[in-house]
Amino acid sequence: MAKKEGQFIVWPAYLDSSKTRSRGRMIPKEKAVESPTAEEILEACRDLSYAAQLESEKKFPSSWWERSGRVLINKKGGERKVDLLVRISASIAKRRSLKKK
Repeated sequence: MAKKEGQFIVWPAYLDSSKTRSRGRMIPKEKAVESPTAEEILEACRDLSYAAQLESEKKFPSSWWERSGRVLINKKGGERKVDLLVRISASIAKRRSLKKK
């Protein structure tokens, strides 16, 4: 996988509470959401004022049979990827709770 300069690559597996760390989850389970989609990640990035781009045809390497897609997010300053992932996950959880009401 080619590294994108100035961008974070975010796969849905990074935020998925049903996945283990060895299967791709990158944040603590209690901060993760269940089965996030690339579209939800893109919407969360827009809520957080990040420039992001969806690549819906991409497949997460360790689950190559699933077409999960990924999101490319432009970096801001010296931000850590894990901090951004936690904020995206929180935004997705918030959107989901608002939809239920």
